[in-house]
Amino acid sequence: MKKYVLGILCLVGQLALVAQKKDKVLFKIDKEPTYVSEFETLFNKENPSIGASEFEDNLQLMVDYKLKLKQAKLEGIDTTAALQKELKKYKSDLASPFFTDDETLEELLQEAYKRSLEQVKASHILIMAKGNDTLKAYKKITDIKNQLDNGASFEDLAVKYSEDKSAVTNKGDLGYFSGFRMVYPFETAAFTTPVGQVSKITKTRFGYHLLKVYDKIKLDGKLKVAHIMVAGLEAAKKQKIDSIYELLKGGEKFEVLTKKFSDDKRSANNGGALKPFTKGSLPPSFEKVAFSLSTPEEYSAPFKTPYGWHIVKYLGKEAIPTFEESKEDLKKKILNDERGTKPKEVAFNKIKEKHNIVVNKEALTIFKTDSVYNVSADSLQEVLISIRDKKIYQKDFAKYIKNRKAKDPSVYFDKFKTEQTKDYIVDHLEEENNQFKETISTYRNGLVIFELMKNHVWDVPAQQPEKVEAYYEKNIEKYKEKGEQFEDVKGYVESDYQDKIQEEWLAELRANSKIKFSRRQVKKLKKAYQ
Repeated sequence: MKKYVLGILCLVGQLALVAQKKDKVLFKIDKEPTYVSEFETLFNKENPSIGASEFEDNLQLMVDYKLKLKQAKLEGIDTTAALQKELKKYKSDLASPFFTDDETLEELLQEAYKRSLEQVKASHILIMAKGNDTLKAYKKITDIKNQLDNGASFEDLAVKYSEDKSAVTNKGDLGYFSGFRMVYPFETAAFTTPVGQVSKITKTRFGYHLLKVYDKIKLDGKLKVAHIMVAGLEAAKKQKIDSIYELLKGGEKFEVLTKKFSDDKRSANNGGALKPFTKGSLPPSFEKVAFSLSTPEEYSAPFKTPYGWHIVKYLGKEAIPTFEESKEDLKKKILNDERGTKPKEVAFNKIKEKHNIVVNKEALTIFKTDSVYNVSADSLQEVLISIRDKKIYQKDFAKYIKNRKAKDPSVYFDKFKTEQTKDYIVDHLEEENNQFKETISTYRNGLVIFELMKNHVWDVPAQQPEKVEAYYEKNIEKYKEKGEQFEDVKGYVESDYQDKIQEEWLAELRANSKIKFSRRQVKKLKKAYQ
């Protein structure tokens, strides 16, 4: 209900923001003007979502909306902690697009799409870097790189040194992969290293890597196949797949045999069809056979994988989507991926340049040692960061690092400064962007009126059960056809009681306010809307 009501209130709330320029006054409430353009925006005859039919009703709706905002302000609803907390979260969520640099994002979109059209086959050597072992790990990977530069075998060194446990058996081989299959720095190293060469040392969150690129292929679509699977590798399973193969050669339909015999129940009822795939998605032994097929309705002889025995049938290829078709999906992936920090950082840095951010380096000195954890917050009163008119004190940073124990707590300062700067920018974005200002004002008014209606109308029946029952007794004839007992019609009665108290409450608001209409503008509008 809250979302529905806020939606309506937000629509109405946009009215007050339209009339920023000079406009004809439609009416005043205690000398506060409401403009003709506000009415015209909400009750445009060509806007079917409003459903306005009676001019007088629409005019009263606008008056009542303004009266509610005025009353909410008088009651201080707009300053409550709960409302401010919800508004702050909404501001932060709404500000996200303002912290994304469109140019950088477009570059990443183009890069991601290009990589979706290719696959790289590569191997890697991993040396993990944890905590204080970073330097030790870097020296180790540097030594391995020197050995490779002097002609050592990449596969041999992968088996000997790599801390990716699978390297013992696969010699570091990762098979084929395309974009978003690996962490971004690793992906970039793979796509930018020429075939046959070893990459530069590459750092990811897992440690240091060296990659050797063996092949790069252009994709012409995803492969579509169906299969019949007999799970297990024992002799009886081989006999079963061979008997199915003989039935297939004898003219039995692939789809019928799949449904009858395949152990892959997820695909059996769909003719054995698998989700379209590219190289690197399925076991190599399966892909080797599947990618060898190229003629419609062609099927393979039985073959085995680590999971059992298969017969594969070629169904065709799924076309690669265009850039425009891929754009929205790629955008979501980018913004939820490690690379998504790039357009955000660029945008944030551009915005930061507009603000005068000053760091008191002397005040930061006390945070260079862990002894600061023993210092009383009362002693940490110096200004640490100034962002225009905002002052951030030593005690604020002390609170931030309270549960972040470190020998040198100042290592957390850059992150703290960034968060404080972002908070400041979000809080002041209304001053710099009219669209943001209008949206926030609309949402704020919606929240305010929602709370006001809860207090004066929607929550009242629960607070006055005896008055609700009295209202039922007084109007019992109205409810007889719906049920004899009060409990049977309680929901209807409470709704009617809400309407009653809302009508009385609005009448009181109208009586206590001086409402003055511009007769000329009312007459002019009435003529236009009838």
